[in-house]
Amino acid sequence: MGKAGSILGIIGIFLGAGGLGFGFMAWNTQNSMQANLTAQDIWSQYDGDAFIVNPPYTYLHIPNMSIVFDLATTASIHILFMCNAVIFPDPADYAGITFYFSVDGVRLIEPKVDVGSYEGSSTRDYFSVALQHSIPSFSSGTHNITVMVYSADTTHFVSRCSLTIQSLAD
Repeated sequence: MGKAGSILGIIGIFLGAGGLGFGFMAWNTQNSMQANLTAQDIWSQYDGDAFIVNPPYTYLHIPNMSIVFDLATTASIHILFMCNAVIFPDPADYAGITFYFSVDGVRLIEPKVDVGSYEGSSTRDYFSVALQHSIPSFSSGTHNITVMVYSADTTHFVSRCSLTIQSLAD
C-alpha cells in the first residue's frame, strides 16, 4: 500500500507542476496581448430620460444615443452600450426589446441583445442591458455609431442609456 501511495503522490506532483506551467503560459500570453493595445480616444454619451419603444415593428434609433467621431488613422474600436429596460409582459406570448448597433447608417445584425419574458405573469420586468462590439482595423475618417431598438409592443421603454466608443491603435 505504501508504494501505491508514493506513485500517486508523484503523479499528483507532476499534474500540479503541469497545471502551474499551463497557467503561467496562459497568463503571460494574455498580458502580452493587452500590452499591445494603446487607447487613443474615447467618446461617450449619456441620457437619463426614458424612451418609449413606439411605434411597434419598427427599427428605431434611441434618441441621444448617437456619436459622430473622427479617426485620423486606421484603428480598432470598441463600442459599449448600457441601459435599463422595462418590459410589460404578455401572459400569452413573448414580450421584449431587441437592441442593435448601427455603424455609418447600416444596422448590424450581430451582435444584438434580446431582453424580455415569455408568458410573463408579473406586471413589469426590469432588465439591465449591455451590448458591446469590437471592430478591428476600422478605417480612418468620420463615422457615426447609433443604437437601435425593435419591439412588437408599444409600452416598453428604456432609460439611463450610455454609449461609449474607444479607439485603440492597431
